[in-house]
Amino acid sequence: MAIMKMKKLRMLAMRSDREQLLRELQRLGCVEIREDAAAEEDLRSLASEREDPARLMEARAEQTRTAAGLKLLDKYAYVKSGLFPALPEVKLSRLFDPALPEEARETLDRLEKGDATLAALLAEQGRLRSAILSLELWRGSGIPLDAGDTEHTRVRLGTIPASKSPEALEAALREVTEAVQLIPAGSDKAQHGLAAVFLRRDEEAVGQVLRSFGFERVSFEGMSGQAEENVAALQKRLEETEREQERETAALKELGAKREQLKLYYDRLTQEIEAEEAKGKLLMSEQVFLLEGWVLAEAEPKLEKLLQSRCCAWETAEPGPEDDVPVKLKNNRLTSPLNMVTEMYSLPQYRNVDPNPLIAFWFCAFFGIMYADTGYGLVLLLLGLILGPKIKKPGMMKHMTGLLVECGIATFIFGWLFGSFFGDALRYIPNFFGATLDLTKLPLWGIKDPSADPMWFMYASLAVGGLHLLAGMLIKAYILIRDGHPFAALFDVGSWLLLFAGIGVGAVTGTWWVALAGALALVLTQGRDRPTIIGKAVGGFKSLYDITSWLGDILSYTRLMALMLAGSVIAQVFNMLANMAGSAFSSKLVGLILFLIIFVVTQLFNMAINIIGTFVHAARLQYLEFFGKFYEDGGKPFKPLQFKTKYSQIIKEEN
Repeated sequence: MAIMKMKKLRMLAMRSDREQLLRELQRLGCVEIREDAAAEEDLRSLASEREDPARLMEARAEQTRTAAGLKLLDKYAYVKSGLFPALPEVKLSRLFDPALPEEARETLDRLEKGDATLAALLAEQGRLRSAILSLELWRGSGIPLDAGDTEHTRVRLGTIPASKSPEALEAALREVTEAVQLIPAGSDKAQHGLAAVFLRRDEEAVGQVLRSFGFERVSFEGMSGQAEENVAALQKRLEETEREQERETAALKELGAKREQLKLYYDRLTQEIEAEEAKGKLLMSEQVFLLEGWVLAEAEPKLEKLLQSRCCAWETAEPGPEDDVPVKLKNNRLTSPLNMVTEMYSLPQYRNVDPNPLIAFWFCAFFGIMYADTGYGLVLLLLGLILGPKIKKPGMMKHMTGLLVECGIATFIFGWLFGSFFGDALRYIPNFFGATLDLTKLPLWGIKDPSADPMWFMYASLAVGGLHLLAGMLIKAYILIRDGHPFAALFDVGSWLLLFAGIGVGAVTGTWWVALAGALALVLTQGRDRPTIIGKAVGGFKSLYDITSWLGDILSYTRLMALMLAGSVIAQVFNMLANMAGSAFSSKLVGLILFLIIFVVTQLFNMAINIIGTFVHAARLQYLEFFGKFYEDGGKPFKPLQFKTKYSQIIKEEN
């Protein structure tokens, strides 16, 4: 439950050992290579080159291709997986099997070729269906599709809109020439098909008439003979493409057996990308490379054991005041879920304190107070206990399930203290069984109903807020004393504590000299960093104005009362509505069923809308009020060179 200690690392090794050393560092997972590594003057001549990024770009492109291949498998050989599928365990020897890349590439080639083939077949099927559809008007017409012009005649095949009559067109053509023949084809709702045969000399006149009737010429390029013959040929080809499509789809479906292979290859490429990115941070010459970075202090013995077996020179050192040291938090099972809250804000500076143990109690308590309901607490607790074991991989989701358990317990406890079970559901449920027992009156059920006495609860919220802020000030005092500034702790924290204690004493006894002593201490000490006497005095008096910010901070804790009452009252209203609907039926069974349906739907809705606000405001009280008293944010996360996987769990075999 602390910020883990780091040491600076510098290593100079043979370039020929680079691949193996980086792989071993990945295995250890305790060294972060600095991006801005810069050799000192005596090493610049030895290490002046950077790795060519071509291999990195190639590995990223190959990983993108593999991800696309997995999507194709989901398309053609979909396998349903659970919400949180178990990740298979894989040995390093299998992950780095020399044959894996070639096998995976063959699978990807087959997938891509098959997908391209299916795309071409679908395009051809569309073309064939379109051609068959275009021939429908001409089936049974007896008109040759390849009918063409002769020396003295012209033949035009086309369509006119359905609103135009072929008879009217023929009559109009007869008015300009008798040497014309109109041969009708089929018709549909949109158009009439026909062929016009006329002499070459009448082409202009006939063309004008045809255009006036909206005639659109059609062409059957590559087709000859009757429409029926061409439709039969096209239909035959369409059936062939459909059979080809079925065969190709079945072949791609069989490739589903290669899914784990591609997933393993994806994870293999992830390791290669990590290694290539690490190479890009190294400085090199023809013979050696220079690595600078950070190592976890507790892992230094393991690193030393590794490096002693290699031809290299190295040194470790404590970080200096000017170093931007990466941060890694070390927490136990109780406090690690709070990483979700801390990381949403910002990691602490390396020389600050780990906030997770400090906010664990307060965050869960505030969440429990605002969400206070034994029923809601049980739901959250069960969700966390059910989902937690299913999520094996560390990360945000794992932290969330742990937080569900802890906040569920807190919600249950405060729900019991305030006498709430899905609002006041226990007031209504016994009625449907003909009972008059009011379960809310059982012994030990609730010590105070906030909705019955909201002012008491508001005062309690302000008192809790005061304790929270006091804890923040004491943590600041601890940090100052730890860092060798006891007088700063006395002046910057002790003066405020004296003032607040004096205000409390004055409010109770009417004696204000303690408060005046606290105010005087602030005036005399808070401007001590100013260079002039006037500046010191102004800074001291100005510090008294900060008491208004303290007042604003304490008032922020009234949100504990507001959100708790809002959720409780909404739950009670929903229960009342469910009871009214259920009580409208003479049958107790029907009424109970209707009550339960409305009850479940509305309570789930109330849980959903309130859990977001409860989480946000519980976090806000940590971020703004609590952290503002001692927290130095902006820490850079520790990102060691390590094995990272998406689809598998690596078993680190012993050397």
